[in-house]
Amino acid sequence: FQRCAARTFPAMDEEMPEGLDGYGGDDYDEEMGMDEPDDLPEGIQKEIISAAESEWRMPKKGDEVKVHYVGTLTDGSKFDSSRDKNHPLEFSLGSGQVIKGWDLAVKTMKKGEIAKFTIAPEYAYGEEGSPPQIPPQATLVFEIELLGWVSKDDLFGDEGAIKTQLKEGSGWRTPNAGNEVLVSICAKASDDSVLEEKIKVEYTLSSGTLGALSKVADKALENMKKGEEVSVKCKQEYFLDSNPDGGTVEITLHEMYDLKDVSFAKDKSLMKKQIREGEGYESPKDAWKVKLTVEVAGKSETLDFTAGNGEVCDALEGAVLEMKKAERAILTCSRPSSCTEPRLGLAPSGEVEMVLELVDFEKQKDQWELSEDEKVQRGQDRKEVGSNLFKQGRIELALERYKKVMDLFNYIDNFKEENKAKAKELKRLCDLNKAACHLKLKQHQDARRCCNNVLKDESENRKALFRRAQAAFGLYEYAECLRDIKRILELDPDNREAKVLYKQALVGQKEEDQKVKGMFAKMCKGIASPAKASQANGAAERANGANGAPSGDAEKEIE
Repeated sequence: FQRCAARTFPAMDEEMPEGLDGYGGDDYDEEMGMDEPDDLPEGIQKEIISAAESEWRMPKKGDEVKVHYVGTLTDGSKFDSSRDKNHPLEFSLGSGQVIKGWDLAVKTMKKGEIAKFTIAPEYAYGEEGSPPQIPPQATLVFEIELLGWVSKDDLFGDEGAIKTQLKEGSGWRTPNAGNEVLVSICAKASDDSVLEEKIKVEYTLSSGTLGALSKVADKALENMKKGEEVSVKCKQEYFLDSNPDGGTVEITLHEMYDLKDVSFAKDKSLMKKQIREGEGYESPKDAWKVKLTVEVAGKSETLDFTAGNGEVCDALEGAVLEMKKAERAILTCSRPSSCTEPRLGLAPSGEVEMVLELVDFEKQKDQWELSEDEKVQRGQDRKEVGSNLFKQGRIELALERYKKVMDLFNYIDNFKEENKAKAKELKRLCDLNKAACHLKLKQHQDARRCCNNVLKDESENRKALFRRAQAAFGLYEYAECLRDIKRILELDPDNREAKVLYKQALVGQKEEDQKVKGMFAKMCKGIASPAKASQANGAAERANGANGAPSGDAEKEIE
């Protein structure tokens, strides 16, 4: 550790109390580091006299801390005390305004804590001491009480914008770039006159809509909590262009609007903007009974339904699973089919905006609370719900039900044999049904993945083979499609659907071959003579015949 530079504390009318002022070289900050709060070097011993009550935070480098202290030598002789002066000491932590041992010690304390620190000479006054009261090579003992601190941050690391916390916020959430917040912001000149003020305005971080104040606002808001108030002392480059002397920006964070994509496909067709936080941490789950108030088109209706059963439109089904009790949110639906709701008389042709409030929900057993018999029964029940939804054309909602059933049976090794067989069968059926849903939604890779899950255990499952062939056809992978269809026709020569798809795949393969042939011919034409180009075309045709679609004889075999 390097020694800290001697300075007079600027916020006090007098010099630092004797025995606390820093001293020494210029590179104190570099090795000081302000690393882990409890990581004190061997030369500093800490003994807690009185622990802090219900407090976990500790000050950080740059914070303005306020302490009471009593300093003694190891023989018990007192050389300084803020208590005797009835005047607490304030200093900027980690800035070299006090001895190095103090900067390291105080950063390990919590508000209200009283601790005794025994500080070796190398972290105090070293070989020279501080005559006449502190002799050379003196070990010092300090009893310190941390009264509190004002949090300060150098936002950009260049001392151009220093943030001071005026009021603590609540909760743990802080906004990020792209998040929408409700803020008040006021820019003041050095004489405290108001230059610009916006009260309770909605602002999206990184949008730049606060003009010249956007940069400071974005940086300050990143670490603010709901209800927090801060003041940022700015130099000209971070302030209004019209004020070359800089000034102060005061910011209050009133609300954070949690914007979330609650659509099943995560395609942003259904966006939920939280305008009031809910209670607790739990949200409704599949098959739980819920009570939801919906305000739309000038009407308000309270709906009671079972989540996931399709009793309300997909927009409400998706949103309610992402809400907490008493939460209010604005739901924007850009897909009319997802927000068609007869119970609300809602049949939109364009974008719809609703205000939702989750009034209550009836908690059911969580998955981990179910016995294996109950898991099997729930799986069967929810699989049937999914099948009914599929028949109604509620494909995305059906897919979600099948996924939930699969989740029930992630670990079945400890199941009784009878239940294990039932669970495996349910998983097989749900994989097949998921594949059918994915095909309807043109999610061909996902469909193929589901089919592969089934075919790992049942290599001749005709439904899995056929749906995998459909997925390959949708991906323009006609050779793979034809291979699966051939296998189906070996197992079931009269399968009409397979024969139809086989012919369609042949047509698709021939079209692809023609495209490849044309591209190959053009390439050859550009680099060869007409005669050689003709030879190249012939070569291309022979290559296509070898590697492309089955021959005409193979086609006749299935007619």
